[in-house]
Amino acid sequence: MEPVSDQTRIAVWHVLCDLEWNMRYYGALAARYRRRYRALRFVILIGLLGEAATFYAATTNPWLFYFGAAFGILLAGLTVWDAMSDYPGDAAILRATTFVCDGLMQETAALWRGIESYRITTPDAEARLQSIMERWTRATQQVRPDVDHQLNRQSASDANQEIVNRYAF
Repeated sequence: MEPVSDQTRIAVWHVLCDLEWNMRYYGALAARYRRRYRALRFVILIGLLGEAATFYAATTNPWLFYFGAAFGILLAGLTVWDAMSDYPGDAAILRATTFVCDGLMQETAALWRGIESYRITTPDAEARLQSIMERWTRATQQVRPDVDHQLNRQSASDANQEIVNRYAF
């Protein structure tokens, strides 16, 4: 079989790097949102126990009632933040997107190996690449959180280095 065109090879290589980057980035963001959710819930739980203890102590020390009321308002604010933030929903979407990117990366790696071993033609490679890119686009459209530029740059750098090390391009 004749080799796949350089343009298609480069496109597959870039998709492979970008999928690795997305997998790393979305996985790190999912872990961050999961940690935020757990930390917020833990603070609310401990705060409720502290609130109960404060109001109990206020039965003998009336001035603690004011502290307890202020602390209760703070807890109410944290509870509203917990309800509005949707950290678990964002974490679930990011985690699912990570799994989709991982599966697509495996398909793209198989495509890359087919290109490198001359087992695939240019039209077949382009069709498979197009299919991968369409599914990738559908998966990443569900992601809502804002971009963390520092994590994004680090994930991209790590992903590119990993792909270069893995495939020695």
